[in-house]
Amino acid sequence: MTFHIDTSTGKKLGIAALIGRIDSKNSSELITSFALWQQQTSLFVFDCAMLDFIDSSGLGAIVSCLRKAIEHNGDLKLANLSPKVSMVFEITKAKKLFSMFPDTGSAIQSFEINSTE
Repeated sequence: MTFHIDTSTGKKLGIAALIGRIDSKNSSELITSFALWQQQTSLFVFDCAMLDFIDSSGLGAIVSCLRKAIEHNGDLKLANLSPKVSMVFEITKAKKLFSMFPDTGSAIQSFEINSTE
């Protein structure tokens, strides 16, 4: 995972690139990292372009991140989901919980349009 702050919209957005796999072996790492990222911002985009695999533990971790963002008056949006990863969100109906975008730029721009921060 990599993380950086983007201010191109005039808002402080956290962009996290999820890489490889998010599963039972490393989902707790995502939750721990997210808690640290929240010290910098409450608005997030998870770039999933290099995310190859997600299992139920990984999905639970991402849902947990969304819940924590919302609890702090923030939001978390997903971008660049591969068909394989997107299918996990669709089958589990978790897709209804998230705003999903075809690319990171669109997700970032959506904060400019929709956010009230």
